[in-house]
Amino acid sequence: MHFLCLHGVGTNARILELQTVALRYGLGPGHTYDFVEGAVEHPMEPHISNLVSPGDTFHAYFEPASGHSMLRALQDLENLIEEADPPYDAVLGFSHGSTLVATMLLKPNRVYLPFKLAVFFSAGMAADHEALKDDHVKILHPKPGQKITIPTAHVYAANDEVSPGQGKLLEELCDSRSTYVSFHQLGHQIPGTGDKKDLAAALGAVRRAIEEAEEGISG
Repeated sequence: MHFLCLHGVGTNARILELQTVALRYGLGPGHTYDFVEGAVEHPMEPHISNLVSPGDTFHAYFEPASGHSMLRALQDLENLIEEADPPYDAVLGFSHGSTLVATMLLKPNRVYLPFKLAVFFSAGMAADHEALKDDHVKILHPKPGQKITIPTAHVYAANDEVSPGQGKLLEELCDSRSTYVSFHQLGHQIPGTGDKKDLAAALGAVRRAIEEAEEGISG
């Protein structure tokens, strides 16, 4: 599968590549990944300082407190997906990146979902589209019939100090019949080679989502 990969706020595409090395290795060679950098400059997030290289710049896809900025980012994302060659099969979002993806997938009256599956790490909240029009960024709480219906994998920590409780909120916005969840106690990060048990659990959730998506394609 061809994955679109979206990084966290105040990081960059290269850092997300580093954060997902073990995961991508574990998934095997049958997938490709496109790491897209946010267009908005943003101060560095302190929790990624150990991954920073000299000369790094840090980015976001939108200003976190600006609804209008997020609307522009959503349109940019739609354009990116439409123009992608080869087209994306799946999306992987970390934190801020997952917020953008989930908000796009939960757009009211959306008919077509552009991905076959979505993977969310340390997910941020999905935002309410109506509030964005008024330049507000508000959490979208579950409403009847408003669900992400493609297979999803969710990997997050109960002790996430950056976006506490938001991973669970996003999980509740997804169809429980196609939702695969892995919990860890690593805080706001993606399990890596030093966290073998948590990495194995994360890989299990992602693989199950991929398998369901592939069954849907072949069916």
